[in-house]
Amino acid sequence: MNQKLTRKQAILKMIHLLSGTLFFLLFLAFFFPIFRNVLNIGNITGMIFCAVMIFVTWGNTVPVIFVIGIIYAGFVTSLIINADKTVPEKNCTVIVLGCQVRGSRPSLMLLERIESACEFLKENPEIPCIVTGGKGSDETISEAQCMYDYLVKMGISSDRIYIEDKAVNTVENISFSKKIIEENNLSKNTAIVTDIFHEYRASKIVKKANLNYGSVPADCVWYLLPTFYVRELIAITATFVGLA
Repeated sequence: MNQKLTRKQAILKMIHLLSGTLFFLLFLAFFFPIFRNVLNIGNITGMIFCAVMIFVTWGNTVPVIFVIGIIYAGFVTSLIINADKTVPEKNCTVIVLGCQVRGSRPSLMLLERIESACEFLKENPEIPCIVTGGKGSDETISEAQCMYDYLVKMGISSDRIYIEDKAVNTVENISFSKKIIEENNLSKNTAIVTDIFHEYRASKIVKKANLNYGSVPADCVWYLLPTFYVRELIAITATFVGLA
């Protein structure tokens, strides 16, 4: 009986070590040019978590804080999934949240948002769209202008698209878009286009602005998901405790 239990423990230990090492290397990969030197609180926290996981596994212990962390992550993930599944009203205004532009071209994550917005707009040819996002110091055009250009090239009529090119964060994206909605008598039922992991936090901001929330989640390539998912967990936690 003891031998069988020891064997199970050895297998579990090996799984922990391999998964911890694999994800540590995945987070570490973002420091290198092949992934365009992505460095943010998401992959740094991920590396620290994996390093601690590897360390405690060697000691044959599973700290209570790890168990609590996993349960908490599961809870937040359920909130994210629920937000993603919030279907917009038929009479709605699409709001595409900005993301990084590389020169004058969309980053991979922004391109995913553009493609999701384009698909939704083609399925709903009567509804308007607001593209929102300002111009960063390393960008030659605003995020909003980049999205506008791509949507028009993809067949969306320019008459349907409103440009908001001053916002620098999600709160401003929604706040400035609300002004456009009010000034042009657009529907306050919104269809928020952003990444799957970002929809929940966006939904809280939309509701706080007294707009109705609906989700048009954009896909995320698999190798970007761990870093930005961890970053989003931290951002949501900061929101819970009143730090954001």
